[in-house]
Amino acid sequence: MTVTIRLAMPWDMAEVVELARLQVEETHTHLDFRPDLVEDTFRSAIKKGDPALWVAEDKSGLIGFLWARIYEYAFSSGIFVSQEVLFVRPDKRGTRAAVKLIDEYKSWGDTVGAREILFGISNGRQPDRVAKLFQRKGAELVGHHLRIVRA
Repeated sequence: MTVTIRLAMPWDMAEVVELARLQVEETHTHLDFRPDLVEDTFRSAIKKGDPALWVAEDKSGLIGFLWARIYEYAFSSGIFVSQEVLFVRPDKRGTRAAVKLIDEYKSWGDTVGAREILFGISNGRQPDRVAKLFQRKGAELVGHHLRIVRA
């Protein structure tokens, strides 16, 4: 099965919102899902490129997405990019969609001149497995992501 990676287009909104709903239900069960906020973020991606938003697509439709942002350092010159969400539908994992999304993100980081390309895992869903994927793609494990959940 062929998976294609491309920038999101205006007609992708409904499918991206649905993928985001699945992502929140799977990885952030303590949070409510706000489709209106996803739609606002999507519109910003389309109109301003912030965040950058790529989708993975196969013959069945959209199967995953990655969104990332560019940031300026607060303590040094230059910029860095940060992957904020990477999600592939559970029934489409193993299709190389995640690998291809990561490759596109890394290429974009190079294109915009990022001094660092950051990856993150902000949930407890198979963090070791996901970290190993990021490491296979050239990332170095440099710390931990911790949180306190408030009701």
